[in-house]
Amino acid sequence: NDVAGIKNWFNEFFAKDTSRKIRAVQKAKGEQGIPLTTNVPFGYRKDPEDKNHWLVDEEAAAVVQHIFQLALEGLGPYTIAKRLTAERVLCPAAYNVVHETSMKRSGTNMTRPYAWNGATVTNILTRPEYLGHTVNFRSSKASFKEKRKPNAPDRRMTFHDTHEAIVSPEVWNMAQVVLQSRRRVNAEGKPNPLTGLLYCAECGAKLHNHRNGEENCYNCPTYTQKSVCCSHYIR
Repeated sequence: NDVAGIKNWFNEFFAKDTSRKIRAVQKAKGEQGIPLTTNVPFGYRKDPEDKNHWLVDEEAAAVVQHIFQLALEGLGPYTIAKRLTAERVLCPAAYNVVHETSMKRSGTNMTRPYAWNGATVTNILTRPEYLGHTVNFRSSKASFKEKRKPNAPDRRMTFHDTHEAIVSPEVWNMAQVVLQSRRRVNAEGKPNPLTGLLYCAECGAKLHNHRNGEENCYNCPTYTQKSVCCSHYIR
C-alpha cells in the first residue's frame, strides 16, 4: 500500500510513453501518404499483395457510381437511401458480411441487409477517396485518456492519385453542389434540377422554388421575408 502511488504513476508513465511512440509512428506514416485508416471505403478492397494499396471492388463501385448518379439527378441523401432500400441493394455492412471482405464485422445485424440511411449516403458522397486520393489525419486526440475528435480540414493531409478513382472530378464536384441545395420533390417524387442553382440578379439571394399546380416557379426570398428586394417571379 505504501508504494501503490508510485506503481500507479509508473503505469501511467508507461502508457503515456507508449502512446507517444505510437503517435509518432502514425504521424510519420501519414506524412508519407500511407493510409492510416483500417476501414477501406465502400467500393474498394485491400490489395492482397500490399495492404496499404486499395483496389476497386467492381460490384461495390457500381453502387457508389449509382449513388452519385442519383445525386446528380437532384435526389437528396435520404431520398437516395429510400431508393436503394427499395431496389434491394445491400448496405455496406451487409455487403461486407455477404462477400466476406476484410471489413466484415461479427456484430452486423443481418435481419435488415437493405436498410440504407441518409448518413451513409452523405458519407459516400463527400469522401475524396472516390477521386483516387488518400486523406490522412481526419481525427486526433490530445492524449490516450481522451476520445478521438475530428480534425479541421486545414489539419488534414490529402495525397492525390494514390489509387484508382471510382468517379470523375466533374461528377464529384457537381455532387457537392447538389448536396448544399435543398430539394423539393413533386407528387411523383421528382425534384426540379434547377433548385439551388438560381440567384436573384439584384440582391444575390438564392431563389426559392414553388409550385403552382404542375408549374414550377421561383421568387426572391428577401422580398417575401424581409421586403428588402423587389418582387421577382420567374416561371
